[in-house]
Amino acid sequence: MGTPIILLWLVIAIVIILVLILKFKMNAAIAMFIGAMFMGIASGVGMTNTVSAISTGFGNTMKGIGLSVGFGVMLGQLVADVGAVQTIANGLLKVFGDKKSDYAMGTTGFIVSIPVFYDVGYVILMPLAKTLAKESTQKILPHFVGGLVAGLGIAHTFIPPTPGPMTGGELMGVPIGVTIAVGIAIGLPTFLLSMFIYNNVFLSRKGFWNPETCEEHDPALEAEAAARAKELMRDESKLPGMFASILPIALPIVLILINTVWGAVVGKNADGVSMVPDFIQMIGSKEFAMACGTIAAMVVCMMKHRMDLKQVEKSINKAVGAAGTVLLITGVGGGLGQVLTVAGVGDVLKGILSSVNMPIILFVWLIAALLKVAQGSGTVAMITALSIVASMGVTGANPVLIAMAGFSGTLCGAHVNDSAFWITTKISGLTTQGGFKTYTLMCFLESVISLAIIFVASLFIH
Repeated sequence: MGTPIILLWLVIAIVIILVLILKFKMNAAIAMFIGAMFMGIASGVGMTNTVSAISTGFGNTMKGIGLSVGFGVMLGQLVADVGAVQTIANGLLKVFGDKKSDYAMGTTGFIVSIPVFYDVGYVILMPLAKTLAKESTQKILPHFVGGLVAGLGIAHTFIPPTPGPMTGGELMGVPIGVTIAVGIAIGLPTFLLSMFIYNNVFLSRKGFWNPETCEEHDPALEAEAAARAKELMRDESKLPGMFASILPIALPIVLILINTVWGAVVGKNADGVSMVPDFIQMIGSKEFAMACGTIAAMVVCMMKHRMDLKQVEKSINKAVGAAGTVLLITGVGGGLGQVLTVAGVGDVLKGILSSVNMPIILFVWLIAALLKVAQGSGTVAMITALSIVASMGVTGANPVLIAMAGFSGTLCGAHVNDSAFWITTKISGLTTQGGFKTYTLMCFLESVISLAIIFVASLFIH
């Protein structure tokens, strides 16, 4: 099939997905399935083969990330419900002090957002941030809102086991340990630089933040936010200690990185088989490592009678419900990617990319950014963009950096069609203008800065 027509079918398929999600409020998994079916049939793959390709892509994606994402969602829910987030925040605030309390909040967000979803982390931490904003003599509300957005947003976008980066790395064939290591290496300086620029270039500018136009007080919304926070907050006397709070988050990361580093040191034998001992490979597998983190979180919950078995089971059941939706979206995204591969979209795009001489990193970033601006979901944008690129085959840059570029693009153009925009704005007591000056601006800074860091990294990682 000719180049122009197959690209036309691709554009129409993406438009179908966007219209179904935005106009008809359809579940993203169903919308992506319909878009994949259209793409396969229109491009000549055939009805039966299209269904088969979607099933194959779905199965391959679930095989790669299903268990680990499921365990990761459980881990995040348990960590939130037991009060570990509060402990980490309190500990970092003591270290940073009032002068850098916004960095303390941001660092807390960075740590807890590795397993905890953005909205849960924000709901838990914002009441504390509001209190600090009232008591601080040096910081105002947007310092803390911006800090939380920066920390929670960058970790949620770049570091597994959150579903987006885990699936994106899997689509590009990148081992999870490498995705974690590079995600931290790019995410941490991005977070720090973004906060520094936001504080010193924007918040320091006279007239940038006007409480009369950027903040509002809606008693009903504030009461609702307080109720949600109270549900997640725990009695301080029952909070776990700092070590116990960080252990469930750090344990799976450490296990995975041990396996990754060991493999990098010993390499493979002449037959291409890893020389890493079986035991290390087992404990360093993402499934086993995430299971260990989840079990550690359960132990922390039940120690000293912080939560009983019934409460732990309730948290896990809540997590399983959330995981189901996430896994459906990511799985169908994998199915869409398989259809694009079978349809030959990758070969066409590869030819166009070589003719326009655009760096693959910028190409991926732009696709992800456009999809994010159009439909609001970072996870959908990430998976769709990297599915398109995966169908091309990996050329022009290291696969992990291509994945990172896809992650980075989803932070650009975060606005009113992004649910996190409204979570941030309403829970913080901001107007829409205030939301643009905190959430949208901070996400944009992180997107551009991370892209620059990825380009620099591409000079050294081939």
